[in-house]
Amino acid sequence: MRRLALLAAAAAVALAGCSGGDPVPAPSPTGLNAGATCGLPAGARQTRFGDHGADLGGVILGSGKTGIVLAHQNGGDVCQWLPYAFELAGKGYRVLMFDFGGFGVSTRGELDTPQQVAAAAAALRADGATSIVLIGASMGGTAVLAAAPTLTPAPVAVVALSAPVLFGADASAAAPKLTMPVLYAAGEFESSFADSARELYGLTPKTTVKELLIVPTDWHGVLLVSLGGPAATDTVRAKLAEFLQAHAPV
Repeated sequence: MRRLALLAAAAAVALAGCSGGDPVPAPSPTGLNAGATCGLPAGARQTRFGDHGADLGGVILGSGKTGIVLAHQNGGDVCQWLPYAFELAGKGYRVLMFDFGGFGVSTRGELDTPQQVAAAAAALRADGATSIVLIGASMGGTAVLAAAPTLTPAPVAVVALSAPVLFGADASAAAPKLTMPVLYAAGEFESSFADSARELYGLTPKTTVKELLIVPTDWHGVLLVSLGGPAATDTVRAKLAEFLQAHAPV
């Protein structure tokens, strides 16, 4: 419960800093109204995309040329990433959070999770991003790893937080195909996720720029980049900022 409270508090701080007291925007003309339960500030842009029966809702923050797709973990939605998305947008990135099909406002249709990530990347490019970073947590981490080798143009970097080898997709089949810089991060004490990170890191080609970060915590997925957590989350946040600066600067 403390962890959920920290996320809620972080979201409130981020919203206060970005909204400047402005009212929550009216429901999106897309009709899906992704992120409505978060209390989105003025400046957040709701979007709708997908094909093959998938109807996916998302929220875009920022206007930079470097785009970042944030893929949530199981049981989450757009709101899960909101505090970190505000941070990234504040640094100059164009950020798209979206609800996977079956979560939040989205329906899956015939698209699996990697295909939904690919659709999100295409939507972010259509919005004006000229390069794409994929970041995913847990289920979303597996999805971004599986999606990365299929994208054209390829993403400039990929980050997987607490990604299992298998979760709606097979990250072990994708890891040997990764050619872009990739960062694997997990908590040492969060079940088997650290072992999965080590396995996927080992499967990634030696010729690929790759990093593995295992920190002493049981905090999982999105929580690894939350504000106000244990020291281990500060380590992950700092590494991720360094990784983005090196491989996907604004």
